[in-house]
Amino acid sequence: QNRPIRKILAIDAISNAANMGSIIRTAAAFSIDAIILSNDSCDAWYRQSVRCSMGHVINIPIMRVTDWEHSISNDNDAAKGDDDDVSGLARVLRWLRSMNVECLAAVVDDDEDGIKSNTKAVRLPPLVSLEANQHKFESSWCCVLGNEGNGIREEVIRECNKRIKISMASSVDSLSLPIAAGILMYTLSSRS
Repeated sequence: QNRPIRKILAIDAISNAANMGSIIRTAAAFSIDAIILSNDSCDAWYRQSVRCSMGHVINIPIMRVTDWEHSISNDNDAAKGDDDDVSGLARVLRWLRSMNVECLAAVVDDDEDGIKSNTKAVRLPPLVSLEANQHKFESSWCCVLGNEGNGIREEVIRECNKRIKISMASSVDSLSLPIAAGILMYTLSSRS
């Protein structure tokens, strides 16, 4: 099977094995080509993850960041930028962007001004709402999901092209991670 990898899911620090399995099952339903796990994410092969995935864990290539880092270490120019100390998932996203893959950070907040990091403001990628029907995503994309408690790490968000958000009623602050992942994968697949 030598089809191009166009739809990638990246997972940043998810520790719940049931959520991992549900996300993998959903990824299989939307024909996701590969899943990248940060080194501190739980193992996709935990028994609970395999059970919640309904066995689909065997249908999608799932790699740890360290596996990708070994591959991109030979391509130093593409993986380097202003910060030579970028590593882990952030470095993999930088490399994917250099390969014309649109990297999208799924966020809950809509902070337009950025966040303060060591007393200096950090510029965040632009925010796009999934409900904006006029927005079309690139044919090759990587959607980054963070854990339910902390979201995506700042250094990972900064390496993305855009932040994406699911608009919800004001009385609801967030969705469960597997539900949000399903909405994101469906929308991105239908608009790329």
